[in-house]
Amino acid sequence: MKTKVLSLGLMLLLLMQGCISSRRMLQNADYDSAIKKSVHKLIKNPEKEKELTVLTQAFKLANQKDQDKIDYLKLSGEPGVWDDIYKAFNRLKARQIIVKTAPQVILDKLGFVAVNYDSEILNAKKKAAAYFYAHAQTLLEKGNKIDARLAYSELLRVKELYSSYKDLDSLSKAALSLGTSQVLFQLKNTSGMIVPADFNAALTKISVAELKRLWINYDMNEVEGRTYDYVILVNINNINVSPDALKEVHTTESKEIEDGFTYKFDANGNVMKDSLGNDIKIPKYKTITCEVIEVQQKKTALVSGVIEFVEFKNEQILYTAPITTQSLFENYSLTTVGNINALSEETKKRIGNKPLPFPNSAAMILMAGDILKGIVKDIIYKNASVFL
Repeated sequence: MKTKVLSLGLMLLLLMQGCISSRRMLQNADYDSAIKKSVHKLIKNPEKEKELTVLTQAFKLANQKDQDKIDYLKLSGEPGVWDDIYKAFNRLKARQIIVKTAPQVILDKLGFVAVNYDSEILNAKKKAAAYFYAHAQTLLEKGNKIDARLAYSELLRVKELYSSYKDLDSLSKAALSLGTSQVLFQLKNTSGMIVPADFNAALTKISVAELKRLWINYDMNEVEGRTYDYVILVNINNINVSPDALKEVHTTESKEIEDGFTYKFDANGNVMKDSLGNDIKIPKYKTITCEVIEVQQKKTALVSGVIEFVEFKNEQILYTAPITTQSLFENYSLTTVGNINALSEETKKRIGNKPLPFPNSAAMILMAGDILKGIVKDIIYKNASVFL
């Protein structure tokens, strides 16, 4: 539904743009849109003098705007201006290509003379790449994560300009490594209750792939030689497994059913007849009953604690939240004594359920741990910004 609304909105926007005249676009300083529209109309009808006027003005103003920007940036002498210069020259070239599609008669009236921007584009491209690369190196030398991430962005821009540039790949890997927060997952049991060996393993099987994002690496187990920036500490401080609860509930259901009939007699003791001459019969009823014995089985395991995001270096707690989960075993079995025809349809459906063996405490704790794993993963995913 959302996609349909967006598509409809886009169609309306395009329709509105199609209704705006090239002259209005020129007045709004939307020069490139005015150029495209005028060229399109002049291709269909080269005699449209108004469109030629718009094209002449828009082309001149757009080129002047980009050329003024280029001149100003070059005059500034700043080393970081070459990417903007590169983009401006590309706009000049792209604009010229669009205008060249107009009929030759229009180009003649326009006084169009093609300009070769390739050498300027190549020169600006080289200088832009050199600046981004050198700036990335300077940022990396600072040795902190924020600057390493900025350096990585600069190197991505180099890659956009040149897919292969010096030792770009190795430098990008270095920036990615330095800029990434290393996070270690740890689990503690301070509940005083011994947990199954598989409990810790189950919790540390949280899918790292689902949590993965740029600039954060999660390790569910410590990697030798790796320096960690943060610790996710899951402290289980309470585990409570209820005893096996077994309860019998006795109920009785009843129903009236037909049990033969008697004749209807008149005052003289004769069997009465209906309008068709048939004997009038009166149905007889009796009540049937059935005793239902329901055995209710129930067992729970409560696991609770706290999750903390801790800065490794100074042990400062950056985020904390309580975590609680409960696993539940329930089973209901029925036996009956009496006439089962007295039972409701709902009760009949439950006949045949049998008692089940109670799961042991270890199994209940493991079930709770599996639920807890999803809760912990959700907390980590929603609060990952703490590690950035």
